[in-house]
Amino acid sequence: MKKTLALVVLTVLMLTGCGGKQSTATATGTATATAVAAVADTVTVPSVLGLTLDKATEQLEDLGLEVKAKDTVDDKSIFSKKNWQVTSQDTAEGAQVAKDSTVHLGVKSLEKIAAEKAAADKASADKAAAEKVTGDKAAAEKAAADKAAADAAAAKLAAEQAAAQQAVPQAPVQQAAPQVPVAPAPSSVQYANCTAARAAGAAPIYAGAPGYGKHLDRDGDGVGCDK
Repeated sequence: MKKTLALVVLTVLMLTGCGGKQSTATATGTATATAVAAVADTVTVPSVLGLTLDKATEQLEDLGLEVKAKDTVDDKSIFSKKNWQVTSQDTAEGAQVAKDSTVHLGVKSLEKIAAEKAAADKASADKAAAEKVTGDKAAAEKAAADKAAADAAAAKLAAEQAAAQQAVPQAPVQQAAPQVPVAPAPSSVQYANCTAARAAGAAPIYAGAPGYGKHLDRDGDGVGCDK
């Protein structure tokens, strides 16, 4: 603002000159005073977007501006300014306006803002949950498809191996020939009686020994010529 005031004074001096008659000096002084007064009655409008209405009103009124606020959502009456937030202003930030000018503000209740935020958060959470369900379902379907493919590949491999085994001729299993009991070869030594056996030094003669015969074992105890 000081720069603007100096510029106005300098402009007036250049137009009128510094060394004129008394009337010229008087006119110059009058013009300068008028310009200074005009600049002094001008203020720069700040941005009050995002502030609560009570803070915005205080800031603008401190600059000598009038404030009018309106609910831009539900057109409700405004009672407690601290419960409202500024969402728009008709005079842009940085604009030069005269004192006592009116700045119109659009406001929204903090309750409305909180409800909108809660709704947005819920919508975001619902979307995330739906995306998770979709992702889990896709993952489950992929896992099932992968398992089915693996099972099919395993079954195919088993079938191929079984077919390969059937194609190879199997050697016949040789069964062992039944063993035929071999009868003991008849002894070539024979004794007519125990006297002959004793004479040959073979008595007593046990069953299975050369020369044994039942005619030598009258009592059938398996020992011939024992008496």
